[in-house]
Order: sequence, then C-alpha cells, then structure tokens
Amino acid sequence: MFRMRSQLPLGSSESSSRPISVNEYSLYPAESSDHDLIRAARVAAGHNTHWIPGGSITIPATHGIFSVTYEFASAPPEIKTKRSPLNLKEWNATIDSTDDVFSLNKLEDFKSTDLDFLPLGGVKRARTEEPADDLPPKRRKLDLASLGTVIPQPHMLPSIKPTSEKSSSVTAYARSKPIPIPPHTLPLPAPIPYTRRSWVVPVRGSPPWRHATSAVVLLDPTDLPVPPDPKTHDEITWTAPALAAFWSFLLVVRTRNTVGPVGLSFHVSPYSSSNSTQPTYTELSGMGAQPLSPEVGPPPSTASSVRRATVPLSFLDYMKVYHDAADSMQIRNILDAWAYEPEVHKIRLLKGARLVLLDERSKGILVS
Repeated sequence: MFRMRSQLPLGSSESSSRPISVNEYSLYPAESSDHDLIRAARVAAGHNTHWIPGGSITIPATHGIFSVTYEFASAPPEIKTKRSPLNLKEWNATIDSTDDVFSLNKLEDFKSTDLDFLPLGGVKRARTEEPADDLPPKRRKLDLASLGTVIPQPHMLPSIKPTSEKSSSVTAYARSKPIPIPPHTLPLPAPIPYTRRSWVVPVRGSPPWRHATSAVVLLDPTDLPVPPDPKTHDEITWTAPALAAFWSFLLVVRTRNTVGPVGLSFHVSPYSSSNSTQPTYTELSGMGAQPLSPEVGPPPSTASSVRRATVPLSFLDYMKVYHDAADSMQIRNILDAWAYEPEVHKIRLLKGARLVLLDERSKGILVS
C-alpha cells in the first residue's frame, strides 16, 4: 500500500515527470493492532479515574494502574488454625481412655436455663381470712340527681292555727351548748311576741355556717342511713325511705300542734346533676354566708371546723321547720328524738347533729 503525494517543482511543466514522495509504507491494511489497543487502554486507565468491575477483566500488574485502582467489599483474610482433625470411632469400638467414660451418679445437677417462669410471678403468701367486723366498709354510691320526687307534693305547708292555747309539756333541748352566730351572743334576748323562726334540717349539701352538720343521700334505697358521728358531728347520711319517713313525722307534728303552730317546707336545689346549669363564681360571690368567728364555738382542731367552700343556702337541698320563737329549743328536742324505724332497729338520724336556727329573714342565729 502506498500513500503518495504529488508535488511539481518550480519552473517545470505538466508534461514533465513528477517525483513521488512516500509518507507511510505498510504491508497490511490500515487497521489497529491488538498491541496498539492494549497500549491505548493502559494510557487511558493510567490517566483517568473510573470504575472497573473486578471480576470482568484481568488487569496485569502495572505500576501505573495500581495507583488509581480500588477494590470494595473485599473478602476477609483467611486465618489458618492449628487444629487436629476429629477422629470418630466406630460404633461399639473399644474405649482406650477412661476420660470418655461418665457415670450418672458422678455428674453435677443440671441447672435449667429456661426462664419463662419468671413473668408468671413468684410464690404468693397464703391469704389470711379476716373477720367480717375488721374489714373496711365499702364506699356507697351517692344520689346526685334531683330530689323533687322523694317528698310528695306540696312542699310548702303553712302552720295550722291552734284551737286552744295550752302550754307544751316538751322540754327544751339541752344535749349540747348552742353556738351563737355573730353578731348574736349568748344568752339570747327574749323574743318579741309572734316572732317566727325556723330550724334548717340539711338533706344534701353543707350549710354555709361553721360547725353546722352537712348531709348526703345514698343512691341505693335498700341501704341503711347513718347518723352523724357524735364526736365530729360531721355528716348525716340519708336514704330516700328515711327522708319520706321524716317528712311524715313532721306532718304529724304540724297536725297535732304539740308545740304551737308549725309550718313546713322542702327546698329542692336547682343545681343537681340532672340540671345543666351550675352556679357561677359571680352568683356565689354575691350571696355571702354568715360564718362563725374563730373565737366562738369548739376549737378549730375538731373535724367540723374544716369545711368546704361555702355556698348560699339556696343551692342546697334542705327542710325547714317554722315555729314560734319562744318554742325553738322545744322543737329542737322533738327533732333530736325522732327515730327512723326500718325492719332491723331504730336509727336516730338527728342525734348528735348540729342544726342552724334562722330568723324571719333567714339569717343565722345559732347552731345547736
């Protein structure tokens, strides 16, 4: 194969002979040989950084290639250990050493590693049967609904005019010393004729006077009512049958006129749990109660001196017994003597209770 280049010398014509210049002479076609390709690949690999699959090609040990070749996730090196091969004897073969002989009697006790029993708990102590008298009483549920249907209507009964004037044979109440409510002091002055007063018997709630007994109503009518503790005078526990029986007793007292003309009323709180409206702070702050001064009455160490936040009397469920002012302590003795008589035994629910005496304007006079 020839590669020629024609060139005319200066001053010669076209007809004269032309010299031939040979630039490259080759006996084979113009194709790249394998040697040229390998050399070009080495140059490319030695001057450019790129990924080369490790298992696809074999790169010869060339100094220039290793400077830019990396191997990732290489296999860990193998460590040769000196370990004798395991020689297992044939079955029923003769035992050469006594090290392979074991006796069950000489083996140590096996210690189990099964800990699944731990979450099941340890050994429980035997439960001792306690006498029924030593068990704490169960907490009974309270009735928080409206009490409007507990007492039959009407809930307001005026006093009956007495047919004749006769002195009462009922003695005055003297179980405890009355506690005056300021600004009143003991002894109280003689009442003006025809002046009326009233005793407040709590049905549910805490009256807004210190040392006055509060009351609750049990939800289960089959439970027995509980009188207040004679030491703390804290709370009367009513039931619906007990309230109905007490109202019937007051109706008898009103009809007989044993201690002058007596009027009755039963006030149902408008703020029971069955109603959606509840007293607001503004309503409570605008209707203050008449608390006792710290200097009057029992010491503050008694349980009755620790009271909840006072609310107006209109927010409570209570009964009122209206009477002549001169017969206040006689009426109080009648209330104390009343007893609820279920099938088991008599229960004097107002024995040890401290009731509030109000004047004609429903202002507190004393607690007795």
